[in-house]
Order: sequence, then structure tokens, then C-alpha cells
Amino acid sequence: MKKLVLTAAMTTLAGLSTNALAYDLNDMTWDEIVEQAKQEKMVNAYIWYLQPEFRKFFKEFEKEYGIKVRVPEGNESGNRNKLLAEARRDQGSIDVMALDTVKLPMLLQSNVVYGPLTDIIPGSEKLRTNLVGVDTQGYAYAFWGNQTGFAYDPTRVDENNLPQSFDDLTTWIKEHKQQFGVNDPNKGGAGNAFIQRAIYYASGNNDVYFQNEMDKSVIPTWSKTWEWFEGNQDNIVITASNADSLTRINDGEISMAPAWEDHLAGLQKKGAITKRIKFYIPEFGMPGGGNIILMPKNAKNKAAAAVFIHWITSAQAQTGLNATFGAAPQHPDADDSNALIDNAQRKYSSEFFTSEYATEAKKAFVQNVLM
Repeated sequence: MKKLVLTAAMTTLAGLSTNALAYDLNDMTWDEIVEQAKQEKMVNAYIWYLQPEFRKFFKEFEKEYGIKVRVPEGNESGNRNKLLAEARRDQGSIDVMALDTVKLPMLLQSNVVYGPLTDIIPGSEKLRTNLVGVDTQGYAYAFWGNQTGFAYDPTRVDENNLPQSFDDLTTWIKEHKQQFGVNDPNKGGAGNAFIQRAIYYASGNNDVYFQNEMDKSVIPTWSKTWEWFEGNQDNIVITASNADSLTRINDGEISMAPAWEDHLAGLQKKGAITKRIKFYIPEFGMPGGGNIILMPKNAKNKAAAAVFIHWITSAQAQTGLNATFGAAPQHPDADDSNALIDNAQRKYSSEFFTSEYATEAKKAFVQNVLM
């Protein structure tokens, strides 16, 4: 009889290491979670961009924990659809998934995200849960920061007198005709980010743009913004895309334009854009956002997923992501010495408009400025 009991106990313990449904992370210490993760030996990380580069970056995690990271090919919408399609399975094929933050509320409503992770991930009180107007409620954490600002050529722009207020910028644009570029917002988010700040300052500093409920009565006030663009139509260059703006600065056609910090840093690391080009966030603010990492409710390797989320959001990994990719660090203790800007400037980061306002702003810009 004792032999049968012992055999049953051993079977239960063996099952713990292979079956994600056999344990509850909330009932385990962190040391137990790490040990279980090492038994699982695998985490399937669905990230829709830079997959080859991430596979190399995750070698450090594999070396530290002995857990293999598999990064399948796939795009953002495809990964989301896969998560939803597998939701009724006891175990899905996704252990962790990167996500555009604005898509999280829909997934939370669909009840497919595991969490909250607040009492599971050590140090979670330092992790970012509020970005682009979304509160993740601890179901996901920011791991990749993308910040908009102005890229500029310091040989053509006085660094001691960079435009800091919107009025400063207006004056600079008028004094430096055809030297400021804004890209078509349909071909890159940097242009749309600037359009949002222009609306905010030219049309009345209304915080309604950051609320989820859309108030269409504010749209007519945007006419002041379109008048601002019309008044500067001979001074501003409309570029084709984010990349086109940076190429034009690089080639000396223009001197300054809205840009993404990580995009500029990535192109500079590849040698496509000279490292002479610099970046800053003006004091009137430019939007910053980021991507989040989450665990599906039916993840097969939950312990390995938790350890991976803990690692990728850590100060160490955030320092590495900044140095390798130019992503804005999302942990307050990360080393920002490799960043294009220091942490002091990040206080000028502002929120993006919520999705309906952002879409309307882009459409209105096309109708009133581009046509």
C-alpha cells in the first residue's frame, strides 16, 4: 500500500513539471516558479517584429535559466487571432505574447489573458502598467518603449536654442523655411504624433483627447490647427514616411522632423543614418508609448512564461534592449547611457490620443492639409 501511495505521489510531482494546469502560480514562491520553469525547458514567445534579432537577444535568457526561447514568425494581427482561436483549448501554443498596448482592452474583455501578475512577478511595483491611455491592471507590463520627438542635424540647428514650446517651434519654422518636415500620417506614426500635439496646442489644450469616450463636439475646434498648417504651408515640407523624414535630414534636405527614437537608433546602428543626427523631446511634449508583454490564460508553460516576463522587464534586460535596439527603457533602474536622450528628458513624454481621436485626427489632416 505504501508503495502505491509513493508511486502516486511521484506521478503527481512529475506531472507538475509538464502540465501547466497542474499548478497555480499564485500558490507558489518565486523560487518554486523558477524551478518549475527550468523543468519546462521551453517558452514560446510570440513577438511580431525583429524576430531574428530577438532570437539572438534571448540567448542571454537561455544561458541564465537553461530555458529555450522559441520565437515563431508571425505578424501582430495574426498572433492576436491565434490567441483568440486557441482560447477554448486547455493549453494553447503561446506562452508569452508581445502586444500593441491599445489592443489589450479587447483581449481582457475576451478573458484570454492570465493575471493579474502583480503578486507573482517580483518587483512588479516598479514595472510600467499605464501607457497610451491604457491601464493594464497588472495583466501585462511594458517591455518596449517607443518615444516620439524631433530628430535634427546639429550642424544645421543651434543646439543651444532648440525649440521647446509650441510657440518657439512656430517661430523656428517661420525663420527656417522648408527645413521642418512632417510625414504623411498614413505612412508613419511620427507624423500623426506631431499632428496630435499641434491639435492640442493650436486648438485649446483639451484633455478630452485622452479619454475613451469620444466627444465629437470638439472636432470643429480643430479648424485652428488646420489654419496653423495652412499658414505654414510654404515653410513645412510634407514627407512620404518616417524613413523619408530621416533620410532627408541625413541628406541635408531638411534639418528637423518628428521621428521615433527607436527607429532612428536602429537605422544608425545599421549605418543607414549618420550618427551625427540627434534626437530630443521638446518641453511642450511629444507622445510616447510602447509594447507590452502578457501571458495567455491557457499558456502551457506558465512558470517559464512568468520567468521570461520577469527577465524581459528587468532593469538588466531593459538596458540591453536600449543598447541593442534603441528602445526606450521601461524600468526606472535601467542604464540609459546608450539612449539617444537621458531620463531627464523623458518627463516631457506625453500621451497619445486614444484610438478614436487618433484616427479622426489623421483623417482630418488628410482632408484639410494634404488635399
